Amino acid sequence: MVTSDPLVLTNVVTSTAIVLRLMMFRKPGGRHSWWASWLAYLIILAYATVPFRFMFNFYFHAHWATVLMNLIICAAVFAARGNVARIFHVLRPE
Repeated sequence: MVTSDPLVLTNVVTSTAIVLRLMMFRKPGGRHSWWASWLAYLIILAYATVPFRFMFNFYFHAHWATVLMNLIICAAVFAARGNVARIFHVLRPE
């Protein structure tokens, strides 16, 4: 494992936070939105590869721009409390 690179560790922690927040989203009494569910599922799959690759020693380096974008996405996910429909409000069907 690459435990000496702070960019790698920051990216792994950020990706893990995004995945856990999206997985724990629950909207009691809310209307189900099929496109938001599938989008959240795809985002979880994409971001879950980072911690798994890190655990199995296949994640060697991270670029600072990738880490910065992931931090911005993580902030957006936590600001929306894991609600993908709120993050991608532009894509919501009318």
